[in-house]
Amino acid sequence: MNLQQLEYLVALDTHRQFVLAAEKCFVTQPTLSMQVQKLEEELGVLLFDRTTKGVRPTAVGEKVVQQARQVLREVQQLHEVVQLEKGDLVGELRLGVIPTLAPYLVPLFLVELAARYPQLRLHVEELQSAAIMQRLKDHTLDVGLLVTPLEDRALREIPVLEEPFLGYVAEGHPLYSKELLTPADLDADGLWLLQQGHCFRHQVLNLCNPPAPATPRPYTYESGSIETLKQLVARTNGYTLVPELSVLDEVGQNPMVKRFAAPEPVREVSLVVHHGFVRLPLLATLRDVILAQLPARLQVGRAGQKIRWK
Repeated sequence: MNLQQLEYLVALDTHRQFVLAAEKCFVTQPTLSMQVQKLEEELGVLLFDRTTKGVRPTAVGEKVVQQARQVLREVQQLHEVVQLEKGDLVGELRLGVIPTLAPYLVPLFLVELAARYPQLRLHVEELQSAAIMQRLKDHTLDVGLLVTPLEDRALREIPVLEEPFLGYVAEGHPLYSKELLTPADLDADGLWLLQQGHCFRHQVLNLCNPPAPATPRPYTYESGSIETLKQLVARTNGYTLVPELSVLDEVGQNPMVKRFAAPEPVREVSLVVHHGFVRLPLLATLRDVILAQLPARLQVGRAGQKIRWK
């Protein structure tokens, strides 16, 4: 058994195809197949079921793959410890960001981080919170940027910002005339929501808990995009709630954007890592780069009301 075989094993579990796994490992498909088979022969168990539709780990294979991921992660940590001692910010950083943050926050810091640390290879993926949490535990992501608290003992949270909820209200909606909103003002009439699975949807419902609308719409549409919700609001005389970063350039300029009365409802956004993550100076650097691109009012410690999503 060697590390290369474990890498092939993990790649095959990740991609569930011999050809694709071999491409990702930069080897031929016969080479990868042969090494996985040798590992099975050495262990004396079948690790994968091969079918015409692909491959999937057997029951024992799942346990072996899980342990292989842990071994490879610990080997990577050995390299990271050396890099830390040398003061280097190099290598790969795999970052998962939730969709309600990624389009507004990532463009603010990505270019700056790349310019400041050219030897750091940053790979960013948009993923929902549950997927980020699981992949941090599987060591297929290094860092998550998502809404907290998560209440998960396997993960460590480093708060970065507190982002207010704002109303986005069409001119024809009753809330448009209000200077400041309160949770008591919010009801289901005209409210547009993100689809199931988004933590922001759960936070909106936890904030306003709207009763059923007096007159149900003749249609429903639950979007995965805040930008789509804004367009729906504008065309249907409805309203929605949005995170401040999504309307950063509109605050104080667009009368459709409404703040809440104090204490403003906010969502806590944190960098999240597995407790085994050792590149803590890199986390501090990433946090500093992000905060440098944001208004000071979004920094942690404001007198806002944190809205939970779990």
